[in-house]
Amino acid sequence: MSNIVENKTRDHQSTDIIKSNNFDVHRVYETFVAALREPDNPKSPIGTQDYMNGYRELLKFVDQLGYVFKFVKDDVIDKLGILQAFVDTDRKKGTLHYDTIQHAIDYETEQNIIKTNPDNNFTRTLLRLHRALIFIVQLLQGLNDRPLSESTSTIASTCYKATLYNHHSFLVRGTVKVGFHILPSRKELDDAIFHGHKTELLEQYMTFVKIIKQIYDTVEAYYAEKNYLQLP
Repeated sequence: MSNIVENKTRDHQSTDIIKSNNFDVHRVYETFVAALREPDNPKSPIGTQDYMNGYRELLKFVDQLGYVFKFVKDDVIDKLGILQAFVDTDRKKGTLHYDTIQHAIDYETEQNIIKTNPDNNFTRTLLRLHRALIFIVQLLQGLNDRPLSESTSTIASTCYKATLYNHHSFLVRGTVKVGFHILPSRKELDDAIFHGHKTELLEQYMTFVKIIKQIYDTVEAYYAEKNYLQLP
């Protein structure tokens, strides 16, 4: 897997599209590929640090959506900080309880942490990020797959109703609905995603969306197996 990432790095460095402060297709691809430890295994371990690194890269895309999704970004940043603290503490102790998402869930289950400390545990916090991830994935996919006649607002609204809508209050739903009308155009988001290199990056873009969806499905199945999908 490392060879794949290295080859892709060499292939795309010449296009000069890696921008540290902007959404970068290659960087998202690289981090999520690393998170999926066994790509051919539907129950692949998901590396926690790489998952979080990938999510941080996705936030640069959320930035392009404007103020309407500031509440999503702020919540994600807060949750990533909580998860990072668990991982950092784990490393300092020299343990591997939180090195993969599955290990973390298993450890907190065995230690009864989810029930005894419901407001401060890895499993519950990650579930919030997990729910938001599928919205971002569907939106990224829709921007590429949906007919050009469909506006960003229409695509985002469809994706939202199928995902985050189910977990938001009436007030938040109303705010988001209004905000959809001021989303950037598809061309503006295209420019933000590809920086003028869509032809070179489209295949990699489609690949990383597929990889993120695979990671989502793996985590979703694990939460379902543990009966944790409805954690409050």
